[in-house]
Amino acid sequence: MPNSMPIFQKNYKVYINHTDAGGIVYHANHLTFFENCRRDWLTTLGYDGYFFDSSADNHNPQSSHHAVVHFVVNHATLDYHTPLFVDDELCVTVDSYQLRPASLIIQQSIYRPNQEKAATLGMITLACVQNDGNKIRPYRLPAAFVHALQSTHANQHQGD
Repeated sequence: MPNSMPIFQKNYKVYINHTDAGGIVYHANHLTFFENCRRDWLTTLGYDGYFFDSSADNHNPQSSHHAVVHFVVNHATLDYHTPLFVDDELCVTVDSYQLRPASLIIQQSIYRPNQEKAATLGMITLACVQNDGNKIRPYRLPAAFVHALQSTHANQHQGD
């Protein structure tokens, strides 16, 4: 478990489909655990995944796959420190975030319960884009979303 209090954390179990033939979590599946944690975190803020209602500056947090404003992963950096195995119980965290005009940079970690050192560290950049059907373009983070993050986590550390 982390030494400092994360913004969000959730426990997940490693299943056989997450592993390679040796029972070790396949490297790309660390991204899956990070993705699940980010989505669960956004759900607690009232957003159903990465999609925004683009009407009225998104004051209505309802979202759907048909929305034209959404997040896409723009960059991911992972540092693997110790392997994860089938049947492990994991604690996946959102440690901090940094707001940019059209993106959100999130620091995340994967821990085994009762261990202070992270097994995996990740920095994921989510770009906010608008897809009008013809082109996908950068889009300023919706004001309501920024407000939801800032008001919910006013007392939490945000990354520099």
